[in-house]
Amino acid sequence: MRTRTPASAVKKAALVGALFASLALTACEIPGKDDKKAEASKSASAEPSAAPSEEASDAPAESPKPKDPTATKRPTSAAPTKQGTAGPRVLVSAARTGGYERLTEDMLSVPVDPGDIGEGMNVVLAAYGKTPTGDREVLFEGVSGLTAMDGKRFEHMIRGMIEYVNLDGGSVPEGAAMKSYDPGPLGGTLECMPAQDAYPAAICGWADKNTVAVAYFDKLSADAAAKKLVEMRSDLEK
Repeated sequence: MRTRTPASAVKKAALVGALFASLALTACEIPGKDDKKAEASKSASAEPSAAPSEEASDAPAESPKPKDPTATKRPTSAAPTKQGTAGPRVLVSAARTGGYERLTEDMLSVPVDPGDIGEGMNVVLAAYGKTPTGDREVLFEGVSGLTAMDGKRFEHMIRGMIEYVNLDGGSVPEGAAMKSYDPGPLGGTLECMPAQDAYPAAICGWADKNTVAVAYFDKLSADAAAKKLVEMRSDLEK
């Protein structure tokens, strides 16, 4: 004979089963565990990925390395100047030139009228021979401080030298004319002419934008004097 379970006992058993089920579900998820994991994840992401160690922070800072000099930017070079345009050339009374020595005797007078001498211009006189106390073989006179080629001054000084030679006992051949020659590396114009009938002698002169000069060669032909003056010019015009 079956005993019949009262309804109240059935209800009580159902309540107990539900309670155990609830406890089982609660045991699967421990309260606060996920929150701790989230906090740990947040703190880990907030920390720097490569924090410097105490040793690295205490070490002195490394001084900057000097720049490679070859990597330094070079200054822009100025445009090159043409030879002879660095500044105006001037005449000097060289002690030695062309195989001659400057004579020690004083030039008491200007042999050739140089024309008008303005501010910044200068007249140079010199006589040369084989020795400082020997006979005169070259008489030189020039003007520097010009700013342009002065053809009129050049002709004026050539005529003046012709007059000086004739008055000094010489005899410039009649009809003699100036002949152009290669002026050499200093440029400008260079001319010479015979200055005596009886023996070789010559009158020469050059002109450029800064200077005009004339010279009398007592023992050279016009051709030889032209070459000699080109040689001397490098010492007389600086």
